[in-house]
Amino acid sequence: MNRKISLLMVIVILLTSLPLLNVTAQDAGMNTDMGVALNPEVSGEVEFWHFWASPVRRNAIRRVIAMCQQALPNITVTDVVKPFGDIWTANIAAVAAGSGMPDVIVEDMPKLPQAAADGIEQNLQPLIDRDQLDTSRFWPFAWNQTLYEGESYGIPFETDVRVLFYNKTLFQQAGLDPNKPPTTWDELKEYADKLDVVAEDGTLQRMAFFPLQGNVGPDLWAQANGHTWIQDGKPVINDPKVVETLNWIKEWVDRYGGWPKVQEFRSSFGAAPNDAFMSGKVAMLVDIAGYSSFLNFYRPSITLDDGSSTRIDWGVAPIPNNGTPTSISGGFALSIPTGADNPEAAWEFIKCATSPEAQISWARDTYSMPTDMNAARDPVLMADPNWQFFVEAMDTSTSGIFVPGYPNWGEQLGQRYESVWTGDVTPEQALEEAQQAVDDTIATNAP
Repeated sequence: MNRKISLLMVIVILLTSLPLLNVTAQDAGMNTDMGVALNPEVSGEVEFWHFWASPVRRNAIRRVIAMCQQALPNITVTDVVKPFGDIWTANIAAVAAGSGMPDVIVEDMPKLPQAAADGIEQNLQPLIDRDQLDTSRFWPFAWNQTLYEGESYGIPFETDVRVLFYNKTLFQQAGLDPNKPPTTWDELKEYADKLDVVAEDGTLQRMAFFPLQGNVGPDLWAQANGHTWIQDGKPVINDPKVVETLNWIKEWVDRYGGWPKVQEFRSSFGAAPNDAFMSGKVAMLVDIAGYSSFLNFYRPSITLDDGSSTRIDWGVAPIPNNGTPTSISGGFALSIPTGADNPEAAWEFIKCATSPEAQISWARDTYSMPTDMNAARDPVLMADPNWQFFVEAMDTSTSGIFVPGYPNWGEQLGQRYESVWTGDVTPEQALEEAQQAVDDTIATNAP
């Protein structure tokens, strides 16, 4: 009898202690499943705006949302897809009107400091300090992009790194070693001599490479030529290295018959799986690591010169340079618009969605680079040799630098490039005009 009573007392003690343990964990506001401290007691509705509508990314972001809803059972997240570009215009209009803004929005990190300066996004630094969010786990450049006057207005969610994608199948057909992609600008031209295809009537059928095709522009190529765009906090545009870079791009334009013919050929590209690379119309291009998720998803096939069809075997490599290995990383952060209805629930969702576990889930689905450095080295991801290469490529990657006097200074270059490609102005003329316009604007905006 005494033994039964003792056993009963033990059971009662254990059962009554379990609720106490649960309450203690909740009171502490801790949930370690996601790798960050969450407060599961916060409740509310969160409207989340993003632009990930492709099959790969829509499913990936829904998985992240599902993970966070499980970790935060009292918060309901509704995701709303907005067109890329329009998402920020709509948010700006809603903030100006004082209503209609989302609770959480995907912000373009390079443009986030300007959104902060304009009062579009809320300052998250008080919440970061209160919850002691570990910001050292993010790539330094990604974290710095979220800062305005030393305080953060968004938590980095994903970044990217640009690399060279090349078609090993076409390399083999052209008699090139599929395991030796070009590494220099000179080699690019040597490979192009074997990969370009022009019909007897002069019609271009395949470009080996075009420096403006893909997720790339003159800004990256100038860096690959040894140029630094921001020096002592000011844009340096009219520089011999940039002149040389634009002349090099113009040579590629002329190689393919001039700007109108280049544009005509590029207009023949469709959406994946009929884009420039998957269709086999361009043998090499620069794009972000995440492009590999589309290649894996569609597993495209091409028709070879002998009429047979085969799946594309593709590889990745460093961006060919003219003396300076480089890449460019951008990416996106999660922010809370000014005037959002439920900032506390929004903040808990942001902490969860940018947690190591959520970023690993997103990266496994999309092959986008996590902003959390440890998440980027997830063992499952690192088992893929291509992913190992993407992580290594981060070592030479840079990001944009916010210039308070003229955040959008690059627009002065962008509106002049086509005149260089058509031959209407020289690179020297275009760069001199752009430099003067930028300098004048910065001087006008100086305090």
